[in-house]
Amino acid sequence: MNGLNRQAVYHKANSAYAYMKDAQTMCLTLRTAHDVESVVLLTDHPDGWVKDEKSYYWKKTKIGMKKIYQTALYIYWQVEHHPSNHQMRYGFLLEAEQESLLYIERGWFSPEDHFIENDINSYFAFPYMHESEVIQAPSWVNETIWYQVMPDRFYDPGNLSWGSSKHFGQYDFHGGTLDGIREKLPYLKNLGISGIYLTPIFKSPTAHKYDTEDYMEIDPHFGTKESFKSLVDAAHALGIRVLLDGVFNHIGDQSVFFQDVLKHGEQSIYKDWFYIEQFPLEDSEDTRIVDHYRHFTPNMPKLNTINKEVQTYLIKVALYWIEEYNIDGWRLDVANEIDHAFLRILRTRLKDVRPDCYIMGEIWHHADAWLQGDQLDGVMNYPLGKPILEWIAANRLSTFEFQEQFVQALLQYSENVNRGMLTLLDSHDAPRLYEYADYDREKTALCLVMLYLLPGSICLYYGTEIGIDGREDPTNRKPMQWAKEFSIDFKDLIKRLSSLRRSNLALFTGNQFEFLEVREDLLILKKETKTQALYLLINQSQKPQCIEITELKNRKGRDLLEQQSILIGDEVVLASASYKIYKFENKQNKMVTKY
Repeated sequence: MNGLNRQAVYHKANSAYAYMKDAQTMCLTLRTAHDVESVVLLTDHPDGWVKDEKSYYWKKTKIGMKKIYQTALYIYWQVEHHPSNHQMRYGFLLEAEQESLLYIERGWFSPEDHFIENDINSYFAFPYMHESEVIQAPSWVNETIWYQVMPDRFYDPGNLSWGSSKHFGQYDFHGGTLDGIREKLPYLKNLGISGIYLTPIFKSPTAHKYDTEDYMEIDPHFGTKESFKSLVDAAHALGIRVLLDGVFNHIGDQSVFFQDVLKHGEQSIYKDWFYIEQFPLEDSEDTRIVDHYRHFTPNMPKLNTINKEVQTYLIKVALYWIEEYNIDGWRLDVANEIDHAFLRILRTRLKDVRPDCYIMGEIWHHADAWLQGDQLDGVMNYPLGKPILEWIAANRLSTFEFQEQFVQALLQYSENVNRGMLTLLDSHDAPRLYEYADYDREKTALCLVMLYLLPGSICLYYGTEIGIDGREDPTNRKPMQWAKEFSIDFKDLIKRLSSLRRSNLALFTGNQFEFLEVREDLLILKKETKTQALYLLINQSQKPQCIEITELKNRKGRDLLEQQSILIGDEVVLASASYKIYKFENKQNKMVTKY
């Protein structure tokens, strides 16, 4: 007789699978295989330890858990609980057809094991619910639609031949300026943009500026401090936030600090600002010996952020642009290579001055270690965008594989953490969306639709709205086109999606997705609040499909993209390779939940 599939079961205390949503609410998740029919949470009863005729025993409360996702491989169960004394010990009672088991931190036990039922220290634990430990990004982040700009490639109002150059390398300057960005703010506002993320603007010898020479000066190619102040003030007047790119993992080799090390060697007062493996750093012919120091690239030596002087300098930089120019936050380049201790100090100092400043890091992999509420508010959430890109744009994943990967990416962080994320589909470090979709308009549009339905903030890369192409660096860093008319134009769609997201914020940015139908060529997703429900219907096949959605029969709703009222009959007819977004009012006092 086969027993319950224990290998598929996963839970971890004090993680995205067990966290505080707020000061009173715990959210617990358990993953199982499909053989599990029900899961019950066993946890402290308000009575605590109770005396019976013989001795004391640990009294427990039983709470049924709900299926929130069912993929090809797993079932995910979840429950929210309000511990009466702000602390929890807990386990899970799993019921399968042929076996019932108790799963606790120590492992697997029989539900009839009377010794283990009172062995409280063998259960999972959340020792105490401190309100100060509830993870919360600034509230405005979840509402923000970012637009990433590379200043050199965006706009120069004084250049009549702007955008004509076909050279895009790091030393190919196109002449974009901060004044050019300021001039285009009304255009961005009209798109529905509420935040601009600027790649580095500080003095450096390259066009991309990731090899910073001086963090305290605006690069003269871009303008002056006065022009930057004018840009920030103008953006704020339009309700647009400003996020700067802080390259604190490394610095340019033309900086005064590294030049001093090159000149004075072991006698340099800045030698400990860097990771010097051995001297000299140059041979007798002044050729750099690149394996004698650590670097991101040879012209970007790595900063030693454990060094107190480096910490003081970088904190001074970060505070300067917040206090003097009123920026709204920092995107930290290569944040996963900066030591955790410095990030904790940096966060404390920034939040002391500006509690609602946004600290977001470039981390491409699982970033839980940086998202405990003591370092970053969020990261560039490439993993949540990847399944969308590879299912829709690249056609690499089946619908079932998409569901598996999407759910895994969504659940690898708590709902609180997801609200602080910046999710994107393309950037200066990734292929452009339109080219990744093989120049397919409908695929590109559908990718954008799904991006707008994700929790947290979302980000568009400049030029996505007009289908600029490009694969790897540097072709993905082409200049924005302003004078040229494009046959490919997603601006109207982006405007519409931005408006819908703003006016239906809780619905669009909610963390829960319900998969009503998953087939090889069909997907029906549902998101809902207590009062409204949103349905995304996607037909990937090359023929029309008739879809029956029982809970929508004979109900009036609204087609959000077509901006018209609808009445659903017995079936919904979806044209080939098409999608729809419908919104319905939820029936009062009734929450529809399907698994």
